Amino acid sequence: MRDNNSSWYRRQVLRLTGISAVGAAGLSQAGAVAQEDANVSVRFEDQESDGSSVVIESLYTEVEAEVIIFHSEGDRQRYRVLNVEAGTEFSDRTIELDEPIPETQLISVSVQPPEGGFSYDGARATVAVDEPLHSSDSGDSESGLELVEADSDAGFDWPYLLYTPSTSESAEGDEAGSAGAETRPLVVGNSPWRGVPSETERRLESGRGHIENGRLSAIASELDSPGLVALIPSRAEDGSYQNLSLSGTDGDRLDLQLLAMIEDARERLAEQPYDVPEKFHADGFSSNGRFFDKFTALHPERINAVSAGGNGIVVLPFEELGEDVPTAGDPSTTTLPWPVGVGTLSELIGAEFDEEAWLETDQFWYIGAEDQDPENPEEYVHKLYRGSGEVDDLIAEIFGSLQVDDRFRTSEAILEQVGASARFTAYDGAGHEITGEMVDDILEFHRRHRHGEFGPQFDRTVEWSDAPVSVDDTLGVTASYENLGAAEATATATLLVDGETVDTTEVAVAPGETERVEFEHTFESAGEYTVSVDESASESFEVTAESDADTATDTGSTDSGSPESTAADQPGFGLAQAIAAVGGIGYLLRRRISDDR
Repeated sequence: MRDNNSSWYRRQVLRLTGISAVGAAGLSQAGAVAQEDANVSVRFEDQESDGSSVVIESLYTEVEAEVIIFHSEGDRQRYRVLNVEAGTEFSDRTIELDEPIPETQLISVSVQPPEGGFSYDGARATVAVDEPLHSSDSGDSESGLELVEADSDAGFDWPYLLYTPSTSESAEGDEAGSAGAETRPLVVGNSPWRGVPSETERRLESGRGHIENGRLSAIASELDSPGLVALIPSRAEDGSYQNLSLSGTDGDRLDLQLLAMIEDARERLAEQPYDVPEKFHADGFSSNGRFFDKFTALHPERINAVSAGGNGIVVLPFEELGEDVPTAGDPSTTTLPWPVGVGTLSELIGAEFDEEAWLETDQFWYIGAEDQDPENPEEYVHKLYRGSGEVDDLIAEIFGSLQVDDRFRTSEAILEQVGASARFTAYDGAGHEITGEMVDDILEFHRRHRHGEFGPQFDRTVEWSDAPVSVDDTLGVTASYENLGAAEATATATLLVDGETVDTTEVAVAPGETERVEFEHTFESAGEYTVSVDESASESFEVTAESDADTATDTGSTDSGSPESTAADQPGFGLAQAIAAVGGIGYLLRRRISDDR
């Protein structure tokens, strides 16, 4: 395995996703403390680029200054110097560079006096520059990526990207009896670029990279499913956040627009040789993870499984705090308005919170254990709640201040107390980033919950007796069934000899658990026999007379697939299948991936 600290590997990861641990850590100010009293501020965040330009999120200066954009490391190459007048203020401005950024790297923006000498303010971030992928050729010519333009008549005012996997092999390879063989849930993500409505093109490029090279494509590959990235903006034109604020008319409801996109995508996929159910899988990180946290509370009946990272708090599934709710502090009120809880949901959308459906929705919440700063906890509080007055105060009273130790753990305790189907994991040594370990767990989570209500799926392994078999000896066979579904299911284990059923037993298996079934069989005469479990996993045994029982021939193979097919035949289980799905990207992304915040 490549050293995770190597610059080559870091560039591959950054190129695929447009964010890095270094870039996330670089959210802290990089400039020196100003040496004279000047009101100057600049924000510059991780982003993707073709190398010819960068976007400065915001800049304000009351004094005349130079804005220098340069390489934070190495040769400190300058890419652009801007002269700005006193009183200059802008947000989300694209800056064309004099010299192109050649590859993914850490870029600094410094605001300083024209004569130099010190920096009023500064920031640095990772700029991920598109480069050719160095992945193996999958030969997959049938997978495709389609831009679907906005269609107000269909209910969505923003475009979306639709990824369709190849069906040449997987559709035919699924055996009819395999659970969910013809069902492929849609994998849905939001545009990684946290842009405003006027920046549709930038969000398009970011979304394209996300679905082609990012984590969403890895999940789609794991599930052998189509994927959708909604290019809905997270901010209004004035720069204010509008992530499911539920304000305004239904036309402004981004949750309803996403549902309309999903229905449009399902219609477009209707002619494919598989079914796309109403329930879908969702994934997001940071602000996009928070989006799907809210969406799940609004429409739990439509979510099969959701993974979200980089946030300490979750929407609480009740209208008021009960005395037994394990809060971090002593809240001044028990009322939980949206989006702290669902207390005002009926007033906002005219519908009650569906607690039963929410409790049954499979959820995976993850965070880097270092995604907090005990000396400055407010820096790691999600922007959607900074300066939000009473809501912000209530969140602090319920969840505490530290992003991980207080908020994440309080969220975990509350959801465990209410019996939600939720898992919380904090990863040591990680900050506001996606690590390879996280990606592995994300993929495993979605694989386990692929079928949800559509039927159980078992991963089966079979252990055969390795001793010579003779007449009147007992052959032992052990079959283990791991339930990869989201609910308890019953596995039917069948032992066959030369195609004839000799024993059958059923065993109930809890989701994520494994149960073993042990068979014993005695042969009455010598000869060569084929012994099978569930008509799939087979071994050939030469049964000898007692006098020459010192030989036995093993010509079969060990099965590790579902009861109806081997693992290699199932989408998402074999390495070859994962590589074929999206041109080798799924395999690389298993190693190490970051994502947009």
